[in-house]
Amino acid sequence: MHPTFHECLCTVSGAVNDRYGGAGMKTEQDRKPVLTAVVPVYNGERYLRETVERIRGIRSLDWELILIDDGSADGSGAICAEFEVLDDRIRCFRQENRGIAASRNRGLCQAQGEYICFWDQDDILLPEGCLALLQQMQTEDAQMGMCSTERSIHGKRSGFERVQDGIYTGAKVQQELLYPLLFRGFRYDFAESSNYFYGSVWKCIFRTDFIRENQIEFKRFINYEDDWIFVTHALSLAKRAVTVSVPGYCWRVNEQSESHRGEYIEDLQERFAALDGYVMPYLEKGMAKDKAVFDAYRKVSLCEHYIDSYRNAANVCSAAERRRCHRLVRDYLRETGYREQIACVHKLRSSAYRKKVILMSLRYGGVGATFIISRIYDILERRMSSVQWIVRMERSKKMKR
Repeated sequence: MHPTFHECLCTVSGAVNDRYGGAGMKTEQDRKPVLTAVVPVYNGERYLRETVERIRGIRSLDWELILIDDGSADGSGAICAEFEVLDDRIRCFRQENRGIAASRNRGLCQAQGEYICFWDQDDILLPEGCLALLQQMQTEDAQMGMCSTERSIHGKRSGFERVQDGIYTGAKVQQELLYPLLFRGFRYDFAESSNYFYGSVWKCIFRTDFIRENQIEFKRFINYEDDWIFVTHALSLAKRAVTVSVPGYCWRVNEQSESHRGEYIEDLQERFAALDGYVMPYLEKGMAKDKAVFDAYRKVSLCEHYIDSYRNAANVCSAAERRRCHRLVRDYLRETGYREQIACVHKLRSSAYRKKVILMSLRYGGVGATFIISRIYDILERRMSSVQWIVRMERSKKMKR
């Protein structure tokens, strides 16, 4: 278990002992940077030096970089220590391996900047977009902001997430940013937007005091949904947000990363319950005036759980385990009244390939047939993901809506 926000705040003063070099944490009186960038590090020596050098290349901004070495077993720790000595804007902390959510929370606790962002160790920073977003946030006194992003596969870059230049206040934050994220892949009138983006946190910048005052933190219940929780929680509370169309970040797709591993999750349905128990209250509170929207989201969320359940089942190897897993999925579908929930399948966009295939199969082919369909889809998807023109065509169709 990673520490809670409150626990982390209580232990900040004691963190000096496990910093590299033991020089002690810089105090607020020493300097107050404009932007804090938090980068969790775990066995990232391949790209870490390049990532840090790109951040150091930002000349027109007073920034600080917090590197959290999450128990790396390679040369990452030495690289972190090297940069801390080289540049006094860089602070490094080492901890036993607790995962990316815990690392980001620790970085949040240590941040001294007026604004904060969370970047990954192996991605490509695009300073022009990042600085444009920060400038717009300062001009509009925004609590959070998003930029467009790119994606790099085998060194070839293409558009990934697209947002328009925009200023959003009051209910418009939810209508133009939160709802399109919650209902991505589904066509609902209240979720129509010219923006197209996922729940990744690295395209965002936040006011640090906004995050702390609302006790927004990274949580992980299943695998890698901590980004999505943090972003949706912030959007449900923000009263003023901005977006800029200039790409500020490029996600380097690493097929060896955690988000690309096809590992079976033993207690997935129990984790769904824990996730919903945390997320639904803050979404319901944020949608207090839009109960119909919240009810629609509950159905969409369950449909997402069904799709993930089938994907998870495809990762089981032995026949005995497969039978047990299939039984768990069947029970979950029955207990949640899946026939009623998947009625929203007619709202799916044509570009939501996986969702459409699985939910349509579940509706018309039945629970058993969908195990076979899902496994076939997984095999085809993995093969096609290595074909560049197919990837570009898929992304182009999704971004065009």
